[in-house]
Amino acid sequence: MKGRVVACVEYGKPFEIQEYDVPEPAPGAVLLRMTQAGICGSDLHVWRGDQVNVPLPPTGRAMGHEGTGVVETLGDGVTTDSAGAPVQKGDRVVYAAVFPCYACHQCLKGNTNWCMNRNYPAAGTWPYFTGTYADFLYLPPRHPFFRVPDELDDDLLGPVNCAMGTVTTGLIRAGAGEGDYVVIQGAGGLGVHATAMAKEMGADRVIILDRLENRLELAEAFGADHTINIEEFNTPETRVRRVKELTDGRGADVVMELVGRAELLAEGIDMLSNGGTFIEIGDIVRGREVSIDPSKLLQGKNIMGSLMYRAELLPRLLNFLVRNRERLPFERIVSHKFPLAEVNEAFPQCEWDQRQPEITRAMLVP
Repeated sequence: MKGRVVACVEYGKPFEIQEYDVPEPAPGAVLLRMTQAGICGSDLHVWRGDQVNVPLPPTGRAMGHEGTGVVETLGDGVTTDSAGAPVQKGDRVVYAAVFPCYACHQCLKGNTNWCMNRNYPAAGTWPYFTGTYADFLYLPPRHPFFRVPDELDDDLLGPVNCAMGTVTTGLIRAGAGEGDYVVIQGAGGLGVHATAMAKEMGADRVIILDRLENRLELAEAFGADHTINIEEFNTPETRVRRVKELTDGRGADVVMELVGRAELLAEGIDMLSNGGTFIEIGDIVRGREVSIDPSKLLQGKNIMGSLMYRAELLPRLLNFLVRNRERLPFERIVSHKFPLAEVNEAFPQCEWDQRQPEITRAMLVP
């Protein structure tokens, strides 16, 4: 049996769809048949060529990390998921999108999302199916995965193991809690999930910024108390002033950057209250720089980076979805689906930089 894999072999060029033999899983490993894979902002960075200073593997990079699938084959010895629930062929699962080494200093401390030996998955090397833009995904032995509760529809699952996990970890690390004012820069898939999770944690006011009205409207449906369209408030000064107005003059306790623009760091610091925390998540492209006035940090303002999540968070997120699936419109987050074969047509439609796409989150479906 063969399966398809989407690979980036050269920045700025169309992705290649390659075909490989589907491997039998080793003892302790699991082979998933992918059902959907999300087009995340980090994937758009690769497609645009923003990461040209990050060398591609010689054989190309296997694309995709966000998504969900069903069990195709269980390796010898695998009878349960990582939480001990029985699993069999055909069960729907979510898996940790981080593939750590489990041996470096950070992994041994439990910080697998900060693994010091993580590399982008290489295309064309065994077990071949190492990215989610593919017909299959190979989970090596010990890799965390969890069976999906029956109550959840398939369309709620795609963003769980990237967008949802990432922003939830950021909020936890920033100490977001009861009565806080939270500002979210960016109302894409991450921002909408961050809105829901901030309200779940007890935030008194959630303020979200974007220039796409369809995304701001969706954020309101997920609990945003105020939205700021940056086309209307089109300078950092007017945006900071508006945030101060909406936070009783004190500023935000937490500001999250989910767009991937370095200049938003300086702007976000100005939005913070004394003692507040700026959490950097979106700016994954290396080499970008921004100037800040360090004296603004002296009254307890913090800058913190956050990357992905620990796998233990995934069952909590699934339980959150079960509790809130009828209260919040999670089915609206994924607005478009494209066949895997149309990956090179899908990406231009998802591009949001300097344009107003209808897409909030798109999925590739094998």
